[in-house]
Amino acid sequence: MAPAGALGFLTDQNVPEDVVRCLSDRGHLVSRVRDEMPVNSPDQVVAMAAINAGRILVSWDRDFGHQRFMQERFARLNRIGFSCPEPQGATRLLVVFDVIEFVFARAAGQPVRVRIGKDKIQIDC
Repeated sequence: MAPAGALGFLTDQNVPEDVVRCLSDRGHLVSRVRDEMPVNSPDQVVAMAAINAGRILVSWDRDFGHQRFMQERFARLNRIGFSCPEPQGATRLLVVFDVIEFVFARAAGQPVRVRIGKDKIQIDC
């Protein structure tokens, strides 16, 4: 049973294991794309799987900012996208994770998009 306030995440195929551990160590539910579907599944399929499962998609893939994800069917997609070097991912996530948890807790069902870069974090609600 998940702890109260636990968030659900779906990690894309390119998310390093230390980021997955960081999420699960904080008590959140983490599912990996490779455990749910073929690893070569198109980004649109991965995004819809996250939406349908009520999970936050975590990826390093910049494709999720492209025009095709501006369509109405992706309006409910919650996402944490990284643009920092992969070895810095877990460290950068830990630095800002209290803020991320707060934002998702207060979003009241509105989609949240978080971008974690080498030197900045951007949150769109």
